[in-house]
Amino acid sequence: MFEQSTNQAKNQREAPSAGAGFLGIDTRTAARPASRGLERFTAPTVLIQNIDLETGEISTTVSTPKGEKQYKTPQQARAERFALKSVVNQIFPNSRFSKCCRCRRDRGGVTIQKSKKHGKAHYGGLVICGSVWACPVCAAKIAERRRSELVAATSAAQMMGLQVALATFTVPHGLGDDINVILDQMMSAWRFMTKQKSYKKFRDILGLVGTVRALETTHGLNGFHPHFHVLLFCKSDNPGFAAAAEWLLRPLWLHACVKSGLPEPSFDRGVKVDDGSRAAQYVSKWGLEDEITKGHFKTSKGINGRSPWDLLRSVLVDDCDKSRRLFAVYAQAFKGRRQLYWSNGLRDLLGLNKEATDEELAEIQEDDAFELASISIEEWRGVLFTRSEAALLDLAEREPVKIPEFLAALAAVSQHAVKR
Repeated sequence: MFEQSTNQAKNQREAPSAGAGFLGIDTRTAARPASRGLERFTAPTVLIQNIDLETGEISTTVSTPKGEKQYKTPQQARAERFALKSVVNQIFPNSRFSKCCRCRRDRGGVTIQKSKKHGKAHYGGLVICGSVWACPVCAAKIAERRRSELVAATSAAQMMGLQVALATFTVPHGLGDDINVILDQMMSAWRFMTKQKSYKKFRDILGLVGTVRALETTHGLNGFHPHFHVLLFCKSDNPGFAAAAEWLLRPLWLHACVKSGLPEPSFDRGVKVDDGSRAAQYVSKWGLEDEITKGHFKTSKGINGRSPWDLLRSVLVDDCDKSRRLFAVYAQAFKGRRQLYWSNGLRDLLGLNKEATDEELAEIQEDDAFELASISIEEWRGVLFTRSEAALLDLAEREPVKIPEFLAALAAVSQHAVKR
């Protein structure tokens, strides 16, 4: 059904309906084609503004006074996350990543839960890996909850009269550099810099009361490019304090890099500090694609500056073996590292609760969620076999009355394939 819809679109040079496929994303590599008889469960036809006729990827174009911008619907974004996760499962078979959102927890049952407040459906009773680096499904949950904390933090800072700036710290890197070594040296450089007397003087001059440091990386022509994004919370009424912070931080960071075994960054590129408007923009865009804790969600159209998720997209669409190997290197290098770090005392100062771990954030369920349906072992096998995880959640949000019939159809597809 996926291939048929895509071919029709290519022949007629027009966009198919949103019901062209269960996942609603790349039609060549997404879900297995469903068997006949499942068509009535697909989404209702909607006006599609844009479609990539090479990949079949559908997006919505929104017109604004500043022009047009394409967005995936929440359902399309969720479908893509499950599709990208299927790539991770292939790269790391039998790992905790591959078991996440697939294996039952403690031999219990699988359920479909739905939030009364938001109307969103999700699965219950499944193993959760809680990896913010390698699992697209868990990473989305964790980053969204981190986002809400940062929004609360910046709002509280504004109420207290604090200024917030956004600093970016980079280091020179080459194609043959070991990402594990670079990451260790970067962390060492940060610790060295923040323990120096000169950094304490910097804090006193600008009234720095705390920082939130985020670790991010991309991959381009010069290999992996790890860097820090840091929110600086300062007691300052000086409108030019961002420029002053940049001028003061540059020599400190350059010296720390050299002391930690890294090449010395160029004076004009090693540190960049933007004012509060840029910091606010960074925080406010978390729910989209360009934010401080979702840097690895960013989408690049070129080969330079690709995010880890772009590497997965390359495997999904083009079966690129190089991208597959690069993602494996990235996931192993970042495993166990903290993506977001709050300086001591900042959360208390801003009135935030104790910080939760990535695993705890991934496990959080909606307080008002209720059980919409229970899924048997045979039915869940059918869901996994047809890769219909996202399609089932879409149906649960749209027409929950059809869930039993849909599950029965998926189970029949799976059983028929096993018999063959």
